[in-house]
Amino acid sequence: MRLLAKLLEFDDIAPRIGSEGLHLFDVRWYLDGSDGYSAYLERHIRSSMFLDVDNCLSNHESSDKGEGRHPLPNPKSFELVLESLGVARGDQLVFYDDQAGSIAARAWWMASAIGFDAALLNGGLDCVPEGMTDQGRMRPRPMTRLPYAASGSWNPELVINEAELKKKIASDSIIVLDARSKERYLGINESIDPRAGHIPGAVSAFWRQNIDSRNRFKKPDEIARNFRQLGIEEANGKEVASSCGSGITACHNIFSLLYSMNIQARLYPPSFSGWCSSPENRVDQ
Repeated sequence: MRLLAKLLEFDDIAPRIGSEGLHLFDVRWYLDGSDGYSAYLERHIRSSMFLDVDNCLSNHESSDKGEGRHPLPNPKSFELVLESLGVARGDQLVFYDDQAGSIAARAWWMASAIGFDAALLNGGLDCVPEGMTDQGRMRPRPMTRLPYAASGSWNPELVINEAELKKKIASDSIIVLDARSKERYLGINESIDPRAGHIPGAVSAFWRQNIDSRNRFKKPDEIARNFRQLGIEEANGKEVASSCGSGITACHNIFSLLYSMNIQARLYPPSFSGWCSSPENRVDQ
């Protein structure tokens, strides 16, 4: 299964804002603990709805530290979230944030992986004219917990678990991208996870390398050049897995790799926070 890296400009959607079949989702979340919903209330694109990373894009009912800080929820649960917000099959979903798509990419990945027509807004909220934004409370209110779904699993072509990842690292048949900053990759000033460093064999691929100074995606050939410097080529036969701290910004690299080279990377959902939770797993610096 290969996802579609659909990148839209604000002008592409502006005439359709508020119309049936177009759903805009504000996916703001901050590593420093700032409240994304409060930011949404201060200013958001007209008719957009807030999608909470912690309560809609993660399963915090899980107590398994090996699943990382943002455990990937049951796909059926996420589908129920979208349905509760009025989304139907065939509708267009556009996700945005104010961090160059680094957070919204998680929602794009999840929606795309379960078959919805999903896109990222290039430039996010920064590209939207003041006259096209609103303030105040959304309807309905954000969910505080995921709907329960007894069954459902993510396509194994799109995700990779720890056991398979270890085998492929040992056989040198996979390239593992680490979307965190170079400092965190190197284990410098780690203040979030209990151990510092990176998954053995992973290469540093900070997600901001995909973005220009205006917080917009670089041209595909520029992005591809960076990935090729990390050894990624369709012809070399190696798979690609994407990781970060907790499986959020890893999706930005997945989108960027598709957008620039049409190569589908698999998400390692627990990412470094899940990997380093086990004392048996080696961590490199």
